[in-house]
Amino acid sequence: MKTSIVVVLIVVLGGGGALLWRNASVSGDGDTLSDDVLYTVQKGKLTVTVTENGSLMAKNSEKINFQGRRGGKITYLIDEGKTVEAEEVLCRLETTDLETQLQELKLSIVQTEADLNTAQTELDIQKSENVANVEKAKIGLSKAENELEKYRDGDAPKERRNLEVAIKEAQTKHSRSKKKYEDSLKLLEQDYITKSQVEQDQIEFERAEIQLTGAQRDLELFEKYTFPMTMTDRETAVSDAQRGLENAGKRAESTLRQREVAVESKDQRLKTLNKRLKEVEEEIEKSTIKSPSPGIVIYGDPSESWYRSRIQLGGQVWRGFTLFTIPDLRVMQVQVHVHEADINKIKEEQPTTVTMDTYPGLVLHGKVTKIATIAGEPGQRHNEEVKKFTVDITLDSTEDMTLKPGISAKAEIFIEEKEDVLSVPLQCVFIEEGTHYCYGVGDGDEPVRIAVKPGLSNDSHIEITEGLGEGDRVLLYNPVLAAQAKAASQEGPAKAATTQNANQP
Repeated sequence: MKTSIVVVLIVVLGGGGALLWRNASVSGDGDTLSDDVLYTVQKGKLTVTVTENGSLMAKNSEKINFQGRRGGKITYLIDEGKTVEAEEVLCRLETTDLETQLQELKLSIVQTEADLNTAQTELDIQKSENVANVEKAKIGLSKAENELEKYRDGDAPKERRNLEVAIKEAQTKHSRSKKKYEDSLKLLEQDYITKSQVEQDQIEFERAEIQLTGAQRDLELFEKYTFPMTMTDRETAVSDAQRGLENAGKRAESTLRQREVAVESKDQRLKTLNKRLKEVEEEIEKSTIKSPSPGIVIYGDPSESWYRSRIQLGGQVWRGFTLFTIPDLRVMQVQVHVHEADINKIKEEQPTTVTMDTYPGLVLHGKVTKIATIAGEPGQRHNEEVKKFTVDITLDSTEDMTLKPGISAKAEIFIEEKEDVLSVPLQCVFIEEGTHYCYGVGDGDEPVRIAVKPGLSNDSHIEITEGLGEGDRVLLYNPVLAAQAKAASQEGPAKAATTQNANQP
């Protein structure tokens, strides 16, 4: 609809439209165009730049996250915007509970160390007792084995030999007493001896017979009872001693293991307490947040501004919560958002000049260091028609300057510089249905639409590669739009008068 109106107005410029054109373009009382609405096409140098507004920020910023395992309340907080040095305290969290835990752990560690020493002493004593008990059992076994061997190979044969000798002695005595008794009987018959002497020899004989029977009986008892029973006792003593040695070894192993377990338990508890103590000490240490490097304090993470309100005295923080951002002011950059129509002109390493209203007269230099590959800037909705790309510009050395991140900055990116080219101001070129036009001056100062082919442009001028020549004069405005605006301004009062007359009785 808008295009149709423009065509109609151009067509009628030869008639009534020309009157509108003249009324909109003359100066003074004459009908000629004034020089202030015309531009003479000329050749010259065209510096092509892209200028965008952005924000000054540190190229490298260090985010300080709370590293503690548990959260806490803020009890001390440094002022935002303050310049700090490395290791300067930024924030402290409440540590009352942790301090109580620390004292309790220290007391428990002292008690556990004492318990561990006692258990270790008991273990050492048990080791000595085990050695003594096993050695005693070994001696008992050796003694029992020696007693068995001594009886079997020494005492028993000796006793048997003594019994056998006793039998032989009894036999000899028995034989002698018997012969003597028999001889006495014969002598009694011959009246060589008295009857009393015979009786005495008889008694001796009977005594010798009893002794022989007793000696023989003693040997029988030895072989049948004394020897096997004594051997059994000695062998049993050896077996008991062997079991005693085995039991002593097992008992030593068992009691030693019990003592070792007691030591291991106390040692493990001590290690656990020391580990817990270290954790609590680290937690207390982490509750004091210090600046890792010099810079300016910024609360929270600029990209997560919705958490910033939590950073205040009494505020609750948790593990991983970003408390501060410390920008490194030694290397600064400006971040701008370039329109999609200009983004293809931007290349890395292109030189740039930067100015800031905060620092009047200060001109900084830098270069393009990063160009976003995807359109979009913070806060821009994805369905917006106009797309912009984020471009980072790193400034040359600013270490000796004190610049405040976050302030507005204007960056002029140098694209190209062309010599001896035709160019006109941007307001001289118009687009209709995809074609670029300029309006020249024809006979009688009538507007003439001229199709042109544009080239590169900057914020004020655009290169013309076809359609115009040096010395041509073109209008600095669109006469069609001027005529349309003029007609609308005149039509308004006329409609108002007609309406007023219609309402009158």
